[in-house]
Amino acid sequence: MSDDIPFELQAEIINRVHPVKSLIRFRSVSKQWKSLIDSSEFITHHTLNNNKTQPQHLLVRYITRATGHRVVSADAYLLEEKYTGHRFVSADACLLEEKYVSIVDDDSFPHHKFSPVVPPTIKLFVCPLMLDCSHGLVCLLGYTRDRVNRKKLVVVWNPLIGKSVGIEIPDRGDIVIGFGVCPKTSDAKIVKISRFVEATAEVFTLSSGAWRSVPMNKPLKSKSEEFGEAIDFPYNLAGRSGRLYDMSKINNSLVVLSHHCIVTNSTPKPFCDVLMMLKNGVPKPSFTKLFTVNDVRVNSMIGFRKNGQPIMDRTKTHGYDGELEVYDLCSERINGLGIYGSLFRMSSYKESLLLLNHSDSIIHS
Repeated sequence: MSDDIPFELQAEIINRVHPVKSLIRFRSVSKQWKSLIDSSEFITHHTLNNNKTQPQHLLVRYITRATGHRVVSADAYLLEEKYTGHRFVSADACLLEEKYVSIVDDDSFPHHKFSPVVPPTIKLFVCPLMLDCSHGLVCLLGYTRDRVNRKKLVVVWNPLIGKSVGIEIPDRGDIVIGFGVCPKTSDAKIVKISRFVEATAEVFTLSSGAWRSVPMNKPLKSKSEEFGEAIDFPYNLAGRSGRLYDMSKINNSLVVLSHHCIVTNSTPKPFCDVLMMLKNGVPKPSFTKLFTVNDVRVNSMIGFRKNGQPIMDRTKTHGYDGELEVYDLCSERINGLGIYGSLFRMSSYKESLLLLNHSDSIIHS
């Protein structure tokens, strides 16, 4: 841009640019532009005003046979069993590696995909659990791969720009972790609730880099204690035995996956009902059935596109020949996405500048 144009006017023009990738490129134009775009004020303003209009991506983590780098050990998959209930250990588990791919969730799906830059903090992990995503940030929870000084970490990662921050947390079984980004300040926050004896809660804010205690309005006397308003479950969910349920979300709406299996001529035929919780306009939250997917195993639905199409891991054996698939609601056909491996996990995120002005680091407790 011409030097004859006052910088204040240049800044006003840059403030009107919405695409994150364009702003990343603009940082190389001049030191002034880089300083402006990297500033906390600019990042916060852009996030608060453009989050809803940013493209959505599906971030997929999966396991493949190693190609000479990023080798993980067999104990990684014992941890996966701890989180998901699925055991995945084989004689050549030491030859496995973790990979990530980001797929743009728009009309071009699934043709526009790329491998995000995996920062050092993510590489410390052994088979991390994807907790949630918010405002372009993905939160992962897991253990470091150092067997002697193993640590439990929460890592907040922006896959688009490759930046991340790790936060060390106590390795205790009574701790529950939550993640979110404040919609008013765009500050990333981690909530840590301890259920030991008397419930305590702490909140970590990325801007301060510190934990603070927050009051608990109601103590959690037991793991089975019920709280909040009642939900009217549909007849085929309430009080039914012999069926397995899982939870997910479509565009931030709660979804229940109700798995069934019928036997015809000695042949089991599994299927899954997908039900969404409705709240607006009704006195109590209730569920409505969206659709049914046939020939689908428990835990094989790993998430949904923004149009509601299920993304599925239908690995047929304990090998590494599975393919990530999508269920087309119109044709009722299951189509492969050309991504091969196993132990697929997925989270959706939107493009964001958050963490642009942070360096990769680990904050110790």
